[in-house]
Amino acid sequence: MVKKKSVLISMADTLPKGFNSKTSSANKTGIAIAIVVMAVAISVGGLTLTGIIPVFETPVQQEPTTPLSPMQSSTHLFSYSISSLDLIDQLQFKISNGDVKSMLANELDGTLVITIDTYDDGELFIGLDDQFIGPFNDGTYFVIVDNEEFNDYEQAGTELYIPFELGTEKIEIAGSYILP
Repeated sequence: MVKKKSVLISMADTLPKGFNSKTSSANKTGIAIAIVVMAVAISVGGLTLTGIIPVFETPVQQEPTTPLSPMQSSTHLFSYSISSLDLIDQLQFKISNGDVKSMLANELDGTLVITIDTYDDGELFIGLDDQFIGPFNDGTYFVIVDNEEFNDYEQAGTELYIPFELGTEKIEIAGSYILP
């Protein structure tokens, strides 16, 4: 005959290491509160993701229902007229597959901003005059095409050959200074 051993598992044997059945009720209450807070946070997060609880969104700005009236006067940062900044008649240039609309001197950042309309891929040849724009100390200029740095241009002294793609709208040439 085989004798069975009865095994009694006490509550102390099922608690994690470091806990005993004599743990104060304050500790047990704190643990219970932490578990409830985590459960609520997980529930609310899940309901938010499913769309049951809406998440606050920034309001969408709508178009005005009435047309805005034109400004009666405007304030300019410059003390001279904008037309005096256009160097299109002062610099020599040639463009293929496009038209040059303007060549504006931007004194604030030392750039010549050339706006163009393009019909296809083409090239802009421009002869820069140090009376208006000067190179950097190493004799070079910095070219930006449609707000991206552009290194595929050729320079011979103060003459630049800048290829462009269909759709190009703006070519900027930065130097050490620019004078209108």
